[in-house]
Amino acid sequence: MEFPLLIVTLFLSFTIIRATFSYFGFGHPNFLPPGPKPLPIIGSLHLLGHQPHQSLAKLAKTHGPITSLKLGQITTLVFSSASAAKEVLQKQDLAFCSHRSIPNALHAQHHYEYSISFMPIGTQWRILHTSSVDYK
Repeated sequence: MEFPLLIVTLFLSFTIIRATFSYFGFGHPNFLPPGPKPLPIIGSLHLLGHQPHQSLAKLAKTHGPITSLKLGQITTLVFSSASAAKEVLQKQDLAFCSHRSIPNALHAQHHYEYSISFMPIGTQWRILHTSSVDYK
């Protein structure tokens, strides 16, 4: 009866230590823009409230025009100024568009390999994109 208790105690201790280190940012460098400290499981979801656009504007006043948020387990960048959004959408588009998450349902029949939405930018994407655009 002592062995299962020992395993549970070690597991809980490890989990608490890991959550503490990740909450305070120890152990890994921070390459992200400033943002609020996320809670362990829900991240920064509690800060969005009923009107997310107003909450994001308040966060931009506190943390700057580029803010990083942890929404659950997904890290999200919020660009609140027109110049920052223009830089990302016009000049850095290839760096940001290739980091899309692919839902597991698309992996079942390999639909992600032939969908413009989830395909990485390349030759096949350009062929499919130009054939789907209607130039009238």
